[in-house]
Amino acid sequence: MLRSVSSPSTAVTFDLWGTLIFEFGTKPNSIKRRQLRADYSLDVLTGLGESVEHSNFVAVLNTISEDIIAAHDEARDSSLAEWIESGLALIDRDLPKRIGGSGVTAVVDAIDRSFIESPPTLLDGSLDLLERVRGRGVHVGLISNAGLTSSKAFRVWFEQIGLLDKFEYMAFSNDLAMAKPAKQIFELALNALETRPARALHVGDNMHADVAGAAAAGMSTVWVRGGIESSTPTQTKPDYAVDSVLELIPVVDRWLDSLEK
Repeated sequence: MLRSVSSPSTAVTFDLWGTLIFEFGTKPNSIKRRQLRADYSLDVLTGLGESVEHSNFVAVLNTISEDIIAAHDEARDSSLAEWIESGLALIDRDLPKRIGGSGVTAVVDAIDRSFIESPPTLLDGSLDLLERVRGRGVHVGLISNAGLTSSKAFRVWFEQIGLLDKFEYMAFSNDLAMAKPAKQIFELALNALETRPARALHVGDNMHADVAGAAAAGMSTVWVRGGIESSTPTQTKPDYAVDSVLELIPVVDRWLDSLEK
């Protein structure tokens, strides 16, 4: 349910990776997660009577990850099940057919389990920040390109860390078969938040996906410096820039003051 806000409504939408969540330090959770992905998935395949070399499966997961990144740069995505099915077919083109849809789903669940057990880190102070943004009377949404994690797993983890109820709407690329910078994913989120693009602000670290994508949809933009550098350059300039999302409140206030009442 959307909160009641004064009309016309305003919205602030957030990117996820590199904006609110991170792999800090030497990325021990990321390393462990990659190990668990392979271990849990191979346990599933073994239980289904399929023998796959560990190194082969790890190589396939790496290939899928690279393919997902390339697809995102072209504003495309597919469901996690479709990505996993395509990866299993690289091992043996008949493997997805042999294990069936339920088998593919079991592998997806195994990969999601690895994320929940070894998650990234929510930036300390993010929950308070999101509450303060909501306190400005704006709708708050999430627009995220997803990798080898389903939206179901994100929601489970979000609930565990108190993040789930901070967003009124969440758009995940692998649910929607589209990815930032496609302006349609921003438009979809704003339609759900009942807000026009001219009265919406998007916050993210990727100049191509977040800044150029949101600007193309007619939104104002905040670039969080130091994030991922896309292989696709953009000439689009952000309306605002911060070194950390924790510096956002003064920017939101300036942006709100700039809007026609």
